[in-house]
Amino acid sequence: MKKFTIPLFLCLILCFSCNEDQEPETICGVTEPLTKLPWLKILQENYASAEMSEYNYIGQATYNGATVFYLASCCPSCNWQLVTYDCSGNQIEEDHTLDDLDSKQIIWKANDSECVFEE
Repeated sequence: MKKFTIPLFLCLILCFSCNEDQEPETICGVTEPLTKLPWLKILQENYASAEMSEYNYIGQATYNGATVFYLASCCPSCNWQLVTYDCSGNQIEEDHTLDDLDSKQIIWKANDSECVFEE
């Protein structure tokens, strides 16, 4: 019986000492930037209520090694300009295009979005 008690005890200790709860990934110091960064939430609300909002979307990417958020459009007949913000909500004034952004991901699009994204 003693042969099984010690290994069983050790297994129980190992099972309860493992911590499978990982901290959620933070972006700009928050876990949900779209809802927890007030300036980004306001931009999203404005973008959602704008004319032709079905073509608007918001993305997150890396630009020059830093996390950025960008406002863009998939409107086929519109002439639009990429608008990019840093984590503090400051607009990045440098000239750049979507091709200059790395690790792009869409974080918001309208429920009735006309945009089609590659997966």
